[in-house]
Amino acid sequence: MITELDGQGLALSGGGYRASLFHLGVTRRLHELGILQDTTRLSSVSGGSILSGFLAHRMLDRGATRLAFDDWEREVSAPFREMARRDIRTGLFFRHLAWNWAWPAPRARGLEKALRRHIGPRTLVELPARSGDGIEFIFLATNIEKGTPWRFTSETIGTHATPADMTIAEAVAASACFPPIFGPIKIRKNGKIIGHLTDGGVYDNTGMEPVWNSNKVVLVSDAGTPFDLKVPRWFGSRIMRYVDIGRNQVGALRRRAIVRRLHHRYLTVRDDEGRSSCELAEQDDCFMRNRQVTDKPTGAFWRLASVKSNFCENCSDEFAAEVNELEKDWYGYPEDLLLSHISEIRTDMDSFTSAESKVLENHGYFMADLAIRRHARHLGNLGAAFRVPHRDVLDTAAVRDALRVSHSRLHSWSRWFD
Repeated sequence: MITELDGQGLALSGGGYRASLFHLGVTRRLHELGILQDTTRLSSVSGGSILSGFLAHRMLDRGATRLAFDDWEREVSAPFREMARRDIRTGLFFRHLAWNWAWPAPRARGLEKALRRHIGPRTLVELPARSGDGIEFIFLATNIEKGTPWRFTSETIGTHATPADMTIAEAVAASACFPPIFGPIKIRKNGKIIGHLTDGGVYDNTGMEPVWNSNKVVLVSDAGTPFDLKVPRWFGSRIMRYVDIGRNQVGALRRRAIVRRLHHRYLTVRDDEGRSSCELAEQDDCFMRNRQVTDKPTGAFWRLASVKSNFCENCSDEFAAEVNELEKDWYGYPEDLLLSHISEIRTDMDSFTSAESKVLENHGYFMADLAIRRHARHLGNLGAAFRVPHRDVLDTAAVRDALRVSHSRLHSWSRWFD
């Protein structure tokens, strides 16, 4: 049986500030194309939730129910990049290290307070309801008691009605409290603990589950860390390697599932007696006799580590010519720079330099445009000019130099003074 699909869903993955800033560029381009304004569901995890919570506050401050802005740079990008310059990890880590390392929940509450200061004090119930005309926000965490996803929305948290005083910042903190530094965080209602939650990426770092089986249009932006092909030498890293292999396999299965879903069509097949059944078929089968297309999910999936050449494989001559025309100015960082430096930027919530923020925003902007042009060009107005946000960080040598220690969590002190 096929459920009727409706609306347009966007999923923003986890990955600390790196993911937040990559998605900042993604949403910037989707806004220019007119796609973000039509989005009816925004599902997010961890770093994606930090940006999603920020967007929710900016939207509510405008008195709006959809993500539409007059001046994206002034209203969204510039203030968010300024927020990403603030280290909300290191101070909490060292403040609690000496006396309560075994009890990380206070650090999770500290994370919530920091997010409330930087994002805002708005409550979940102020956000549009699912049944309304606005955009539904879904912040995803992981329930460590049941090993299942936990959703925060304007109407429900888990299986409970959303408390009137629960803030968006609390939902974002639960979604982003990555172990073992933060959390698990205890969620209470009427003084009773109703859930022990950790980072939503523990269950599914893409955040795609709420949208991929229910929305007519599915867009997934994945800023997760690509699998490292080097075998670690240190004993502790080799132990974690086995965990990483398992997580990579689960992630690969999810990615293949969403790509398969977006490149197939559901068909209603009627037998000689007029009875109908549903089956999955390739797009080329859509015109077979006695078959009627009843459901047609569309959309696109892209990753931070996706390379341009993969999108250009088996493409039309028109698409290739379009890319060649865009490359006369600037259309994406070189693939070797992407794989050696940009995809290696740390997944953390320490201070990000201006250069790191701008490079990630540029890259997200480009990846969203490329994926929409290749797989979902019917969704947006591709006549909207491609204007890379930050032209001061396009030189390859300068970017390499600016990102030379961006992979390391041990240089946070040097980034404070950037």
